[in-house]
Amino acid sequence: MRLAVLAYVAGVLCLQWQAQLPVLWPWLMLTVACALLARQWRPGRVALVCLCAFCLGFAYAGWRAESRLAQWLPAALEGEVLNVQGNVLGLPQPSRYGPRFRLQVTEAPPGVPPLLLLNDYTRPATAWQPGQHWQLQLRLKRPHGSLNPGGSDYAAWLLGEGIGATGSVQKRGRQLLDDFQPSPSHFLHALRARLAAHIQTSLGERSYTGVMVALVVGEQGGISQAQWQLFRATGITHLVSISGLHVTLLAGLFGGLVGALWRRSSRLTLRYPARHAALLAGVLAALAYSLLAGFSVPTQRTLFMLGTAALALLSGRHLAVSTTWCAALAVVIVLDPWAVLSAGFWLSFLTVGAMLWALSGHQGRRLDWRSRLRQWGNVQWAATLGSLPLLLVLFQQLPLSSPVANALAIPAISAVVTPLALLGSVDPSGQLLVLGHSVLAATLWLIGPLGQPAALWSQAQPPAWTLLPAALAVALLLLPRGVPGRWLAALLLLPLLLPRQTPMTAGTFRATVFDVGQGLAVLVQTQQHALLFDAGPEGGGGRVVPAGLRALGVRALDVLMLSHDDGDHTGGAAALLAELPVHTLHGALPRSLLHSALPARQLPCQAGQHWVWDGVVFTLLHPTQAADGEDDNARSCVLRIAGPGGSLLIPGDIGRREEADLVAAHSALDSDVLLMPHHGSHSASSPGFIAAVSPQLALASNGYQNRFRHPRPEVVARYQAAGSAVWRSDVAGAVTLRFDAQGWSAHSQAARQPRYWRPSPRDQASLMVASTRLPAPR
Repeated sequence: MRLAVLAYVAGVLCLQWQAQLPVLWPWLMLTVACALLARQWRPGRVALVCLCAFCLGFAYAGWRAESRLAQWLPAALEGEVLNVQGNVLGLPQPSRYGPRFRLQVTEAPPGVPPLLLLNDYTRPATAWQPGQHWQLQLRLKRPHGSLNPGGSDYAAWLLGEGIGATGSVQKRGRQLLDDFQPSPSHFLHALRARLAAHIQTSLGERSYTGVMVALVVGEQGGISQAQWQLFRATGITHLVSISGLHVTLLAGLFGGLVGALWRRSSRLTLRYPARHAALLAGVLAALAYSLLAGFSVPTQRTLFMLGTAALALLSGRHLAVSTTWCAALAVVIVLDPWAVLSAGFWLSFLTVGAMLWALSGHQGRRLDWRSRLRQWGNVQWAATLGSLPLLLVLFQQLPLSSPVANALAIPAISAVVTPLALLGSVDPSGQLLVLGHSVLAATLWLIGPLGQPAALWSQAQPPAWTLLPAALAVALLLLPRGVPGRWLAALLLLPLLLPRQTPMTAGTFRATVFDVGQGLAVLVQTQQHALLFDAGPEGGGGRVVPAGLRALGVRALDVLMLSHDDGDHTGGAAALLAELPVHTLHGALPRSLLHSALPARQLPCQAGQHWVWDGVVFTLLHPTQAADGEDDNARSCVLRIAGPGGSLLIPGDIGRREEADLVAAHSALDSDVLLMPHHGSHSASSPGFIAAVSPQLALASNGYQNRFRHPRPEVVARYQAAGSAVWRSDVAGAVTLRFDAQGWSAHSQAARQPRYWRPSPRDQASLMVASTRLPAPR
């Protein structure tokens, strides 16, 4: 049974990695054939059952994917203003773009999906309450997400959540309707909203009000970025959300209380055993808490494991913990085949699996207090070791202080703060909430020093294949003491801890154009140095760029060059400076950084500045002193990077007048690759400038379905008429450019990671195939 479950999960995972959805009927036929053969051929029954389970998982996930994709918004409706009626589902979440909420559609034009994720740029979150029935005018677009090294796939998350379109609420045409028929789910979300409001009212502006709300109803929008950074640095992120540990603790407390009270009544005990009553009470408490949390993957996993174990005990059977673990795994994947794409899913299940594996040798033993303390240490060691491979592959970070931080935080937050938060959410006085907040604040104050950068191991993203030897190493290292040579298994961790990196020699450089939406962020690396040109917008750049730098192994920046003070170029700089050491800030000093810790060395951009790193020449072509009185776009830094293998020109947001000045002032403006000025705006990319640069590849860093329509069709046509290939970041994702002695090459993230839910690019030849050419003499 356990091997079959693992094979089924492998089949589901294999389907989710497909570039296109396959024809499913051959897989169904193979499933039936394997099932029939398994009944007749005993010697190969295990292998055939596993193959049958693999094919079944592959076919089932494919069928679910076809059904889900059929509900996505048709491309023809993108950007249109649509009249839609629907019910607000769940709790609205605050964001920098206004409140974000889900709308369950009840009436709409043909093609509009049944579930939408919307933003309202004009009204506060309190205007949208769970269960309200609205008539709205919406502007929608298909699910889409940025593609970057080390980044998450937002489109995959939308697919797993069943959201068929995202969009914004228009100012006009809003009407709150009264003909709404509430359902049980709406009553539940309304209860969650009331509890969250009570917590916020009772605690006010205290530092960790958002954390207390998250512990009760699972909504994490009120947790600040600084707090998330502390939780990640100390490895206690799982404790500030409704995790499996919290659900298990609550189920145990409630079940134990019901069992103790049940035994005091002889009538109840005669009618039904107290042990069975306690089991049912614990499972019901876990179910209620899971629903209150929005039924996230960690709560699902715990609920299904508790339910399976309770059913086994009620039936008088004894199930191994591994069987219970596999049963919970199977139920989660059947209900949600896209859970395998979630980092939280793998961290949740594999960490618990490592702990169960470490405890498997102690089942059935009676332990004294010393043995229990030793067992607690083994569990902490197993959780840390079991999560190590995934943390390095998924996030490229490992909090070294995690065992100490968890030893302090688990008893305080799980056993004290969480029960106080739950009881306080129904306490009218609010005193229990204040007490719980005080304990939480004291706990986080104690572990604060453990979150220093020196206690955080960071490295480049290891290859995916290193997970296999690392998983084997974890299993062997967690074997009981006395197994000969088990510590030699640590050698299998070396491929994970010492990942291969492409060596760079003198004269070569690599540029990564991040997919940050409507904005710009370009990383340039030479043999010994790293420069980041712009940091992207606050939303995209603040999340994408630090994660991308970690994945590429960049631990510090020699130069952060900010071309001009526009939010789409500098909005992510504050988050970047908080995570990464920067030696020199070159260019504009944005207003958003006035309260940030700035590098000691700051230089303005000025035409004529140049330097050489490892045989690669960096030259600033703009702005000149004459541009001091111009607007921000006209004062953009223009940087040209050249090496033996080719050249790259990054012109920021300059316009046609600045382009003409560059053409007049520089005879050697030509470059192999050009970042389109101003994201492909009609106010830039003049014919004379394109002819002077004569790029072989023109890149537009733009947001998907952006309101400016960048890059403009006439601008794209202008580049194509000049013989340039045109790539767009909203289709290609991040683009990696390599310049070496043999020439230059370009690779898109979309080509490296093709998935069936991503739209096929219109120009397959120019986008999906790497373009490598020998540089013309410059």
